[in-house]
Amino acid sequence: MVRNSLVRAKETVVVGVSGGADSVCLLHILVSLRERLDFTVHVAHLNHLLRGAESEGDARYVSRLAKKLEVDATIEGRDVRAYQATHRLSLEDAARQVRYRFFAEVAERLGADRVAVGHTADDQAETILMHLVRGAGPTGLMGMRPLSVWTSPGLVGLSVIRPLLAVSREETHTFCRQRRLSPRPASSNLSLSPFRNRIRQELMPLLRAYNPRIGEALVRTSDTLATELSFLEEYVSEIWPKVAGEENGAIVLDRESVVSLHPAVQRHLLRRVTREVLGDLEDIEWKHIEKMRDGLMLRKGKRVILPRRLTLSVEGRKIRVSAVSTD
Repeated sequence: MVRNSLVRAKETVVVGVSGGADSVCLLHILVSLRERLDFTVHVAHLNHLLRGAESEGDARYVSRLAKKLEVDATIEGRDVRAYQATHRLSLEDAARQVRYRFFAEVAERLGADRVAVGHTADDQAETILMHLVRGAGPTGLMGMRPLSVWTSPGLVGLSVIRPLLAVSREETHTFCRQRRLSPRPASSNLSLSPFRNRIRQELMPLLRAYNPRIGEALVRTSDTLATELSFLEEYVSEIWPKVAGEENGAIVLDRESVVSLHPAVQRHLLRRVTREVLGDLEDIEWKHIEKMRDGLMLRKGKRVILPRRLTLSVEGRKIRVSAVSTD
């Protein structure tokens, strides 16, 4: 945690606590470190209103736990199914967006800039497999990072820290058992309907039959990709002033310069362009970046339309990437 500079002295860290073993373990570890590292802990728990009395029991459990540890807490409920219907998302994606927006709002009210979540090495392995099955590129196969930034319209970017990313799920359960803690069971984890739970309960056990340490192998792959992609990020930042410029909210690229780049650099550059225009990469997949690469070779006047009205327009020697207004 110290090595990765995940927490800083004199700051407040919002801790997302569901009541499960991973988040309960995380909360106890952060509370044990708060005096030595001189930071404040604040618990945030969101009732997704999905499991009726069971969800209410989770909220009561977290409230009691926070009081026992003498930690302030914010506990609220949000209608995830209504959000899902409005935004036409999967239940898992809707829950994640609502949850992180809640974390960001709590952090903003407290003047904090980061939230700690209890993702483990097992979550990392599952995330990498999910991305692999869906056909993600290197960035997706990199999985989660110990420190990342979550953004949402109308809110300041939120730093998300994952102190347990090198810790196994078995270790968090052992931690709780040895200290006679009684975390809440997550009933949603027992259902095979969400994609992640199918990966967890069907695919991971199958892969362990081929390699008992498949989780560690996947995490090593993630770490290797992270190192190599970091090099690409630095290189793109170095060439950015030479190949890209901003005009009226759009990014304009020098077509000849971009076409001459190595395909790996092109992809990373176009991801950077997309992030600059949209603010994040939500809904932008590997296939969309490839469509943008194909668009580099189109004739003048041609356009490529992508999710969120992201548009790549060919203007002779220039390529313009913008978000077309719905007005």
